[in-house]
Amino acid sequence: MTAETAASPGQPPVHAVAVHVEAASLPQPVRSTVALLVEVLRRETAAADVRTSAIEALGQAPWPQAQRAVFAFRHDWASPLVERLEWSSSVVRTASGGELRSARRFAPRRVMRYNVGHGSAHDALVADWIADHLGVLTWWPLPQYAVALDAAAPAGAMAIEATGIPDAAFVPAQYQPQLDDGGLFWDTGDGQRRALAVDGEHWQVLALADVQDSRFWLAEPLARMLRPGALVMPLVQGVADAGGEMALWRPGVAGGTVTARVAFDAPPLPEDMPADPILEALPVWPDANWRDDPGATGSGELTLIDRSPAEPWVRRDDPWPTTTLQRRYLACGREQITHWRARLYRMQGRVGECWAPDGLAPVLRVTAAAGVDDGYLRVSGAGAQAYWHRAAGAVILHPDGSRQHVLTGVYHHDQGGVLVLRSGLAQPVPAGSRIVRLVRCRLDHDAVDFNWHTPALVELTLTLRVLPPQRGMTYEEDYGGGGGEEPPPS
Repeated sequence: MTAETAASPGQPPVHAVAVHVEAASLPQPVRSTVALLVEVLRRETAAADVRTSAIEALGQAPWPQAQRAVFAFRHDWASPLVERLEWSSSVVRTASGGELRSARRFAPRRVMRYNVGHGSAHDALVADWIADHLGVLTWWPLPQYAVALDAAAPAGAMAIEATGIPDAAFVPAQYQPQLDDGGLFWDTGDGQRRALAVDGEHWQVLALADVQDSRFWLAEPLARMLRPGALVMPLVQGVADAGGEMALWRPGVAGGTVTARVAFDAPPLPEDMPADPILEALPVWPDANWRDDPGATGSGELTLIDRSPAEPWVRRDDPWPTTTLQRRYLACGREQITHWRARLYRMQGRVGECWAPDGLAPVLRVTAAAGVDDGYLRVSGAGAQAYWHRAAGAVILHPDGSRQHVLTGVYHHDQGGVLVLRSGLAQPVPAGSRIVRLVRCRLDHDAVDFNWHTPALVELTLTLRVLPPQRGMTYEEDYGGGGGEEPPPS
């Protein structure tokens, strides 16, 4: 705006500016003013995502270097962090009692449920953050893999020192399976690994160049200083597909849960597979935690018609009993947690099979030593004939702490009790050994919840379904024995 347009044409140019300033300071408005309104919108708001939501719905960014929002709210460890792995399988029960199982998803979906609310004012922003980013690709932290810094890291540093870094957890932020002409592969996008550094009430995103056991190498200089004890956790790409449930404790302070569907979990490596013993080509799972009472449920398919004063008409539609076992496992340490994750990957939801202690049959004790060539064990136990009359598996616990696994047959009364074996012994069995029955099981659900109480303690609640023996199979085909006879009926 020049001086000539600000004042009347009769004024000299030298006094034009002074006249304009004086007129602007007086209550009278200026004759002609040009108003220019500039509205600045944050990219994290819902209004900024109007034109890009269609692109981000397909898993893409509006431009390659576009920044994504970060869920930087810390998890409240007063409640467990829930990580759910969801497989998909199909199970069809046949008329003979067998099952036809097939997998529909080779990689599980991964869902995280965070608990937010530390009694601070910024926790109330979670509801607004979820409302702005619902259904939008963002970055989500994995607090279960957080590590604490040993020493302070100054601003501009290119390396950060820490202890016990799980390098397998720091994967590229975009980690999902893709299908092309060459088959299935894992798409990592730009391959950049990112992490979230939380230091008190401040946070920043780190671009990682390399991850070692005790050091983070950064691709970009550190923006702000990190004090000792600051937490560094991996970031993965995810979408909040459900609104957060928040409880308002007082104005400005809230708490609740937030659920997000994040990037796929990396499949376990061959060296991470647990060294579980194999019995009849199936792994043997360890016993559950008996701190909480385990449960067993027996059920079956019945058709009941009760339309008259007479006795109701009942028909059993399921030829074999269906027993489910409820078990609770505790995994302490990253090694055990990795082994349990590998076990579940091998099961693929309801598809795989395993051996597990049923907890129903009484524990038998060996009364006489048995050699490797013996085909039976002399045992004693109360009520053994009620539970050990069917073909099953067993684990033999020796007094010295060693163990071995065998296939068992029927139980006979002969000078106390005789348990017939359907497989050979790997080593002699001394007197005083205990025998625990194993049953053939599969998971009864496709979704498994990892309840992280701490980064080093995980609780698993699983339901196992006991598989009945298949009819029409011979002992040699189904039980590993000889003779070619069909198994006895139920």
